[in-house]
Amino acid sequence: MNRGLLGGCGLVLAVLLAACGTPATGIINPYLTLANTFGVTPTGTDSDTDSGGSGTQAGGAFRRNVRLLMENLHSSAQVDTSWIAWVEAGSVRTTDQQDDLLRAGYTRLTRPVAIGTVFTLPIGTYVYNGPGLAGATPVRLGIPGARVGSPTYEISLLTPDALLVFSQPPVSCDSVAWRLLDARGNVLTGPVSGPGGFKTLAQIDAYQCDPLRPGLFLRVGGGRPADNEYVEGDSILFTFSEGSDADGNFAFVTIGADLTFTPTTGTTP
Repeated sequence: MNRGLLGGCGLVLAVLLAACGTPATGIINPYLTLANTFGVTPTGTDSDTDSGGSGTQAGGAFRRNVRLLMENLHSSAQVDTSWIAWVEAGSVRTTDQQDDLLRAGYTRLTRPVAIGTVFTLPIGTYVYNGPGLAGATPVRLGIPGARVGSPTYEISLLTPDALLVFSQPPVSCDSVAWRLLDARGNVLTGPVSGPGGFKTLAQIDAYQCDPLRPGLFLRVGGGRPADNEYVEGDSILFTFSEGSDADGNFAFVTIGADLTFTPTTGTTP
């Protein structure tokens, strides 16, 4: 890995996406525009073209880990989905921090990658290195109590700037977030699953639809995190339920310091 690649522009979301490079005179830093729009508190100033990261300024460990947990509570269906985690280039301030990320399973993008129409990750973004789009990692949760396939999933990873659980790259809140499958892996149809066995981004309670900003994000600055924000060291639990709440949500996100699975579903192998 060429350490000279450190730097570059940070992640710019939705309609604020711009090419990676140095802003022209008088143009506000794109991450700060993002911060003003969504209420994120970045570091740096308008003239700091690499501001916006929350990586540790000094050497040593980059960040603490977060735990990502997923649990299927559907009595007769498997859950099929995937997840992406990324760290923007501006969050990495030293070669030691870069090395921490690389050792922890992240890789650096060598070309921009669009995740639907909502996120475009620019060159230099660090993504957790899974086999799918932008390093997406597939997950299949088994039917609780079945002999094949665990209904739970757990992984520990260096805290990313953003985490997206999805099935179809998002273009709207109707994009698919996860699929329900029978014991043989076929997509369910009929009343047990709703139309087509597909559940949408809008049916994950912590995701934002107005504006469309699905995913969870690292809390930068003080104050209490929002429903879609986490801090270093947190555990993040996605629970996929058989029924919905009054708002039509089928998946529920719980963020806290120490979370566990529902005892009846067992533990992750």
